[in-house]
Amino acid sequence: MTEDPNDTTLATYEAAAGRYIERTSPSSPAVLAYLGRVAGLVGHGQLLELGSGPGRDASYLERRGVQVTRSDATRAFVERLRAAGQHARLLDIRHDDLGGPYDAVLANAVLLHLSRDQFRHAMRRVRQAVTPAGLLAITLKEGDGEQWSTVKLGRPRHFTYWREPALRQALQDTGWAVTFLAHVPGRTDQWLHVIAVAA
Repeated sequence: MTEDPNDTTLATYEAAAGRYIERTSPSSPAVLAYLGRVAGLVGHGQLLELGSGPGRDASYLERRGVQVTRSDATRAFVERLRAAGQHARLLDIRHDDLGGPYDAVLANAVLLHLSRDQFRHAMRRVRQAVTPAGLLAITLKEGDGEQWSTVKLGRPRHFTYWREPALRQALQDTGWAVTFLAHVPGRTDQWLHVIAVAA
């Protein structure tokens, strides 16, 4: 059986969590504007964050009044969050129980590690974990195909790239209606910022 590329990617984050935090730049104005849009829609509701990492996005959302449940599939990040006094769940979107129902689920630069089939499976699972009018907020790298990269961490991470038409179709097929989609230039890659509601 071939190893899931996500297992290799998670091993990279486990080994290089500190390096990831050191080498991650502050959120860009575009990302802050996106998070602000999400906060405005969620209000004081309950939001599950997938892939909290160092927890910066969660802290921003909480300052805006959102009630955030932090989670990550990387134990090293969860332990750092807990050591900082934050409650955080060890949660792998591929198979762990998500809990809920939540008013919203956020995955900023997280689901880009999943294959297309895994992404669709994850979107169905998230759809079941939100309220009837639940919100989905995700950011993905824009482009074609898949790629391994050692940039930034010096260890392999796997990325899947998306184009708008295929992404819209995947979300529609898994129970979501896109209400916002922006093409956003990044420092090294183009990004898709998406907000969708349960259909």
